[in-house]
Order: sequence, then C-alpha cells, then structure tokens
Amino acid sequence: MACHTVNMPFRALKLGFPTNVELEVASRIYPETYPLTSRIRWDFPEREGLPPCKFWWYDGNPDARHAMFKSGNFITPLRPHPDLTKEILAQRGELPHSGCLVIGEKGKLFAGDDYGSAFQIILNDEKEYTSGAKHEACIAVPKSIPRLSERDTDLAMKKEWFAMIKGGPAAYSNFDVAAYLTEIILLGCIALRSGVGHKLDWDGPNMRATNAPDAARFVKRQARQGWGLA
Repeated sequence: MACHTVNMPFRALKLGFPTNVELEVASRIYPETYPLTSRIRWDFPEREGLPPCKFWWYDGNPDARHAMFKSGNFITPLRPHPDLTKEILAQRGELPHSGCLVIGEKGKLFAGDDYGSAFQIILNDEKEYTSGAKHEACIAVPKSIPRLSERDTDLAMKKEWFAMIKGGPAAYSNFDVAAYLTEIILLGCIALRSGVGHKLDWDGPNMRATNAPDAARFVKRQARQGWGLA
C-alpha cells in the first residue's frame, strides 16, 4: 500500500532518488514473504531548494504476536515511535490501520488512511490537531491541483482512467509519476532482502547499490532460458 500511502508526501516534498535505503528493524525475515513487522529508512538529498530529509516506512505491529488477522482486518495496526503513537491516540482515540505523518519545522500533518484525502494539522504553538478543511493555515492555500467531481472516488478514478485512454488529459498519477514512485518504494523490498543494518548506497539513474553488488539480484531477475520477454 506504500505507493498509495506516501503519494502525497513524495509529491509535496519533491522527493527524487534517495542516496541511501536501509532496513533498520525487522522481525524474522522469510524468503517467500514479508516479515511480521519492519522499519525501513530512505535518505533523500537536497533537491530544488528543499533540505535533505528522511522517510521511514513502519510496517506491522512489533507488539503483536502471530496476530496478523485481527478484528477482520488484513493488516495489524501501525506502531510508530512511542511519542507519535501517544499523539495519534490522543487525537483519534485509536490507531488507524494505515496513515502518513509529515513532520516539518512549523508543525505536523497527519493523514489517517492510505489516500490523504482527509488530514489533520497541528502547528508547533498549538495543543491539538485541527482538520485540514478548517485550519486557517490550509484554507489560505490556493487550490492548484484539479479535484475529482465524483463523490465516489473509486468511480472517479475509473472515469479519469478511461477519459485518458480516449485521448483526454493525462491522469493525475500518470505513468511518469506512478512508475517512479513504485520504483522508489520497491527499494524497501530490496533493503528487506538485503537484511537489517545493510545500508545500500543507491545510484538511482543506474538502478544499483554502489556498495552492495550482491543486491543486483533483487533489482533485475534473470529469466531461465526460454522464459525471457520478447
């Protein structure tokens, strides 16, 4: 779900290729599937006048013990840093099953779902979060991104897709955006396969870890003879 959950911060912060990616913490690593819980960090350099920043992906629940399917949900709740967990609990009364928290110099922005359609904001001199639809700091920002007219967002996305196929305007998350974002997020999978504490120095244009040649086998699969793509 990361390609959905982090679309908003990646675009807003103009994140290009990272310089490093590292699996910081993980439960048991399996060759066939993802671990029960993990924390992965990407380091991004200065870009377009914006300062360097770090991005973390928290997956699963370190407190859970074999509770992958609980209350009918297919993923366990997010468990970020204890202070942030406390903050989110105070705001919502419960931890969402996914979400995105952006921490800046002037405050924080939190979206408690995968799509960022509704978010809350708190500035450094404030005591509680306020809906982005009501916070004066957000109201004052002019809309520069087209909005979907349909209230049913699933239907709206399909209409946007078919309109593009028929020669209409490009979709908001067109291939030039979506393919790049997916590539960056998949670096987290490469970090998972490389193991805890193995920081990868990443050369984005050439799709390789300059300090870890062994990671190349996770970047491009070598097809068996007779099974290659034409």
